Amino acid sequence: MPKSASFDVLGTCFHFTPLITLIHRILHRSQPNTTIDAPTLFASWFYAAQRDFTYLSISGSYTPIATILRSTFRRALAIVEFPDPAHNITEGDLDDIVAELKRLPPREGLSEIFKGLREEGWDVFAVTNGGKDASLKYFELAGVPLDAEHLLSCDDIKVAKPDVRVYENAAAHLEKRGCEKDQRWFVAAHSWDLIAARKAGFRTAWVAHEEGDPCTDLFGEFDVVAKDMKECLEKMRAF
Repeated sequence: MPKSASFDVLGTCFHFTPLITLIHRILHRSQPNTTIDAPTLFASWFYAAQRDFTYLSISGSYTPIATILRSTFRRALAIVEFPDPAHNITEGDLDDIVAELKRLPPREGLSEIFKGLREEGWDVFAVTNGGKDASLKYFELAGVPLDAEHLLSCDDIKVAKPDVRVYENAAAHLEKRGCEKDQRWFVAAHSWDLIAARKAGFRTAWVAHEEGDPCTDLFGEFDVVAKDMKECLEKMRAF
């Protein structure tokens, strides 16, 4: 029975730098003298969208996260007092943002960790808040092989992370594929993702490239804490 590793996708496997650059261009095209910082705006917008994604799910109104991101971008600007976002941010701008969301680049070391685990006999999966087709396209564009049987989307069951049902659904899928029960790993750059995975019986690997601090006083200790994908692969192999 093989070990398995299930990876979060958005922020863990793929990063947002080109999207942040696009947001910077959009802001400065509309308001050349704006003092709004694009990385800070992105963080507040994206994390608020994750909140709305989860809260809509909790309230029985599951909505794909891409829809939420498009709908809430102008609101994020209004919150930071960007002038008249309803008129200064066009539908074309929103189209460009959505298009950039569909081609997120891979984290450094992504191909190597997938390849390295597979060479050790692991079965490798992705479990994501993102849409299935869009997420499969990320891996295709990155040149990292991953088929539909190895990618589970919250859209499939209409339940958002970090609802434990997402991770229980993943665990059941792994069981059907004959993966070893005591060696199921979940890899994420988000501590909130991993605490729910832990409750569903996964070992946990936290990668620092998004949060920077695992806040173990809140979330507890993870089986692996790594600064990047390379270190994560080394520690998972040695565990």
